[in-house]
Amino acid sequence: MKHTIHYLLLAILALPACKRVNDNNPALIGAWQGTEWLVFGKPMGQDATQVEFEFTAEGDYMARFGNQEENGVWRTQKDKLYTTAQGKKEIMVKILQLDDNILKFEMNRGGQQETIELKKTR
Repeated sequence: MKHTIHYLLLAILALPACKRVNDNNPALIGAWQGTEWLVFGKPMGQDATQVEFEFTAEGDYMARFGNQEENGVWRTQKDKLYTTAQGKKEIMVKILQLDDNILKFEMNRGGQQETIELKKTR
């Protein structure tokens, strides 16, 4: 019985650790349009203005690149932005800069370090 209570207490204490942290950074809320897209610090050759994101206070997001669009949910944890597109696994990018006008994040796609800078449009 003593061991059962001990394991039960451990399980109860571990529950909060399983919950995903969400800072829900309010600076992210709004619509953003790409201004620069770099691969290993050099221009990618793609039109960065075709990249658009919109983050809502309810935790939903929409991303668009040209005619490709995805929708899902988002959360933040310190300098990390996590997105989960409908029917896909969660991915993470590192926020390098976030203020009233600029969102800049770094991601790794297939071993390529990519940096995208966006400006707030609303």
